[in-house]
Amino acid sequence: MADAKEIEQTAMIDREMDQVFDWAKDNHEPIRDAIWNHEMEANDHDTMKTEAACEWMLKADDDKVKEYCEKNLKK
Repeated sequence: MADAKEIEQTAMIDREMDQVFDWAKDNHEPIRDAIWNHEMEANDHDTMKTEAACEWMLKADDDKVKEYCEKNLKK
C-alpha cells in the first residue's frame, strides 16, 4: 500500500490537464496520459521506448512535471 508521501508525489500527474494549466482549456485528459501520448508519438508508438521515456514522471515533483508540460504539451 502506498504511503501518504508517495500518494502526494503522484497526485498532480493524475489531475486533468485543465485543472492545472489555464492554456489547456477543456482538456480533461489526465496529465499522466497526456505525457504518455506525447512520448508515444515521439517514439513511433514503441511502447518499450515510451515506458522508458516516461519513468521520470513517476518520481518527479510538480515543478518538473509542469515544466515538461509547458515545454512539450502547450500549443
